[in-house]
Amino acid sequence: MSATTIQPKLTLGALYRCLLDRLDTRHGMRVRIHFEERTSVVAEHAVAGTEPERIDKRSFDAELAVRSEQVVEATLTAGAVGADTLVVRTAAVGGESRYSIAGERFGVLREPPDLFDPAEFGRRLDEITVEDAMIDQEMPDGSGRIVVDAEIESEAFARLLRAFGGGRQEHPELPLLSHSAVLSGASDVTLDYWWSLLGLDEVEGRPSRHNVVVCHVHASFAPLTESDASVAAGDADSELPILDDLDAVWERARRRRAGP
Repeated sequence: MSATTIQPKLTLGALYRCLLDRLDTRHGMRVRIHFEERTSVVAEHAVAGTEPERIDKRSFDAELAVRSEQVVEATLTAGAVGADTLVVRTAAVGGESRYSIAGERFGVLREPPDLFDPAEFGRRLDEITVEDAMIDQEMPDGSGRIVVDAEIESEAFARLLRAFGGGRQEHPELPLLSHSAVLSGASDVTLDYWWSLLGLDEVEGRPSRHNVVVCHVHASFAPLTESDASVAAGDADSELPILDDLDAVWERARRRRAGP
């Protein structure tokens, strides 16, 4: 017999499911995801308090309706400083996929977009070990929002950056400066995480300026009700081109934004 002691392993996935199990999701979920990135460019030898040479901002929002573990409709919005906002929609209709750009009618989309898989999302959170967690409740009688401040070491947090989408990290070459993650639950479940990265631009082998990248993701998960209406996609507009996938939809939206 071995007297080995096994340390219990707490994961972000376990915490997420504990909060999600309090919700009635039998009719599906409304999933909202907001991503924001802010890049500040500062000269290498600038004194403390110097204003950045340039600040770039971009954002992405997704509002998804999930039924029977599948995304049946989605509104996707992409924005950046100095550019018009792009808005595309997708819908599942009778086993086929549709797309719409900026409120126009729906066209045929050959490949269903891979936007969010609840089971895969849970598995990715299961890979993220939580070193410690501080749990608070806003109302002492147990009726308030539960807030979980999760302590996650850097390597595990890097996996959190791949929780949404295709699993690709936006800036894999830049080291993490700081990071934090918070879960909360009441009538919905939210996951917020922030991180900052530092990059250096070089001129003739010498550092010339800092690029500080600060990012935030806010995701919320709320129950759908039986009465929640679906997108009225209807029949596809035969005058719209048939597009292969979501990348082609974004490309068409960018061309329309650029104009003739």
